[in-house]
Amino acid sequence: MDMIESGLDPAEFAATAERAVAACATLESRARAARLAEDGLLGVLAGEEAGGLGLGLRFAVPVLVAAGAGDLGFPLLETLLLAGALEGRKPELVAALVAGEARGTIAWSGAARLEGGRVSGTLGRVPMAGEADWVLVPLTDGGAALVAAEAGKVEKAITLDVTVPEQVLRLEGAEPALLLDAGARSVLEADALVLRAALIMGAAETCITLAAEHVFTRRQFGKPLVAYQAVRHLLARHKLGLEGIRGAITRATTVELEEGAALLARQTAFLAAATHGPSIAEGALQLFGGMGFTWEVAVHRYMRRIRALEAQGGVPALREAVAARFIEAA
Repeated sequence: MDMIESGLDPAEFAATAERAVAACATLESRARAARLAEDGLLGVLAGEEAGGLGLGLRFAVPVLVAAGAGDLGFPLLETLLLAGALEGRKPELVAALVAGEARGTIAWSGAARLEGGRVSGTLGRVPMAGEADWVLVPLTDGGAALVAAEAGKVEKAITLDVTVPEQVLRLEGAEPALLLDAGARSVLEADALVLRAALIMGAAETCITLAAEHVFTRRQFGKPLVAYQAVRHLLARHKLGLEGIRGAITRATTVELEEGAALLARQTAFLAAATHGPSIAEGALQLFGGMGFTWEVAVHRYMRRIRALEAQGGVPALREAVAARFIEAA
């Protein structure tokens, strides 16, 4: 659906998403799904035949930015991607995801084996697997399989993220409900990079806002912290980094590019977020001092979320791949 033809502006989704995310703060997981579905946010990427909006990534970005800024405890990125990837393949499941009646997630680490039509293996970095109905797991052949979460064993994992905690899923002879080929999985993973960058941007922007409020009100030696030049310079550098993330995401979602260039734009958008996001969160922690590590100050939760998202995207390997591509082109 073209933005002009639809009469929609991606910015219009931001206000709706902010209200929905704020409302979810006092709700449990399943109620959060229903609340997000009520505002149509779970169907941004899903086809209209399944009750979705059939829009592109540029419309999903402000929704994910709001989720990152509001510290939303729900696997929204995974739900949006699943609903989009399963379009035309599992319409009933897509409709259930869009309506908030089913919950899905994606394993971002490890790979399972497909043998004799059954899936076995150990998958890591599975956001909120214990509350999911369906999990998309990567396969060793490059494709992916959709399996019922109850078909595997969910175990606790060491994770920094306290908002959308990651878990381990162990499968032994699980029957897949659907298989995606390597091409479909590649598209999903490329789209995930942009949406992950949007989550990081929202979290980083909130860190800057919280830090700015703190230095304007906190006084030391008879004057507010913001009066010190080093503090102002630190905030300015982080604001510049935030705008770098925003610009990279904008290019990846609004500029018409050839297939290879489009993938590179998605990769660089995520790398920009993975570079500046942690720095912004850590800078905000520095301005709060020891207070930043207390539960009363939210900054450290955003830093944990950012670091988890950074790990899910496999930053070291991605940096090497992008660098190799630039060297080859030169």
